[in-house]
Amino acid sequence: MTSACHDSASVSILLVEDHKDSREILANLLAHCGYEVSTAANMQDALTLINDLRFEILVCDIGLPDGSGLDLVAEAKKRQAWKKTVALTAHEDQSDLGLRAGFDEFLTKPFDFNQLRSILAQSR
Repeated sequence: MTSACHDSASVSILLVEDHKDSREILANLLAHCGYEVSTAANMQDALTLINDLRFEILVCDIGLPDGSGLDLVAEAKKRQAWKKTVALTAHEDQSDLGLRAGFDEFLTKPFDFNQLRSILAQSR
């Protein structure tokens, strides 16, 4: 696990991950680092949150039960301006697709949390 961190107080993140345990662990780690984290388990819930709240960073799984993170990032960018969008996937071969769809960064699962922290720190 990572040492105590306070990367960025009051930076808001929308974390979209369908795997409940992964979503909860990642949300807790990000909150521990000082981020304000909202979570969604699927594309529809994410779009509802995007309509209702303002976020600075999107961290999104590519494979969602009701759509694709590739579609979600395109729609999210139409609705809000984002400092950073980060794709998460278990399929390394999707990185070019993810970047073309509009993600700024791409992490292949399993990833080191410090990699994500480093990416997020660049968006401050």
